[in-house]
Formats: sequence, structure tokens, C-alpha cells
Amino acid sequence: MAAARCPWLVLPALLVLLACSGGAGAVKKLTHLQFYFHEVRTGAPNETSVLVASQYKNGTTFGDLIVFDNALRKGADPSSLLIGRARGLGVTASLDNSGALTTIEFVFSDYGVYTGSTMATVGHFIMTDTAERSIVGGTGVLRFARGYFTTDIIVFRSDYLVARIDMYFTTAI
Repeated sequence: MAAARCPWLVLPALLVLLACSGGAGAVKKLTHLQFYFHEVRTGAPNETSVLVASQYKNGTTFGDLIVFDNALRKGADPSSLLIGRARGLGVTASLDNSGALTTIEFVFSDYGVYTGSTMATVGHFIMTDTAERSIVGGTGVLRFARGYFTTDIIVFRSDYLVARIDMYFTTAI
């Protein structure tokens, strides 16, 4: 009965909700970031990537779990500016061992306006081609980030890996 007395409140409330959500016509700026992921592989001195669970002892197989805390650098050179860390895990989740399902939190410690912010990602990583994964959120100036990122392997050795990361995303802020 009370709602029938105040129908004029419904339209302004809907307009406020639409304005706060950005609305269908909101223009969002696409941002592109590029940096490099440096991983010291399992078994190497000062490793930043560790195989923590495996059914087999002779290499990566279906079901293996890898945890990592890798350096993010401005360039491909290991001495380039450290801008943050890539922390996460990978699970070999394909029967043909073509790649791993990864969840990564990119933590930016020295990256201009992104310092102190994080980016959350998930997706399938493959070694043989450009991998494309989802950006599902963020914190700080990257709050509500949505988009994707690509990974291209630049250096691959048994003890060390360098990958170029290209992120494309929008934020609500």
C-alpha cells in the first residue's frame, strides 16, 4: 500500500542507480600496459617458481601444481627496474599437457600511478604460442578492472623464463 502512494520515487531511484553503474552509454578508456615477467624456474638457485605437488617425479604432468612469486620488470633485461611481483599458481589442467590454468595477482610496487595497486587475472597459459587470459579485477587505481592480457615468451631456458606481458583493460574509476 505504501508503494502505491509514492510511485514518483521509483523513476528517480532508477535514474540514480543507472548513473552510478556507468549506464549503457558510459565511455570507458582502454588502457595498455607493457612489462616483463621474470621467473627463476624450479630447481635453480633463488627459484621464484616451485613445483609443490605432482603425481610423478619426471617432469610436469596433468594435475601438477606450481606456485610462484616472480619479478615484474620494466624491461626484458634482468637488471631493469623492478616494478612489482606476479604472485599466483598454475595447475596443469589439460590432458595433453599443452598448458596450465593460472591465477595471478600482479602487485605493482614501483610503477607510476599504479604503485600500490593490484590486478587479478585467470586463464589458460600455453608455452607454444601467445597466451591470452582474462583480467577479472583489481585494487587501488585498478579497481573494477576488466579486460585481457597476452603473454609472449621472450627467453626460455631450463632455469629461467622471461615473458612480455601486454595488458588491455578498462576500469570504473
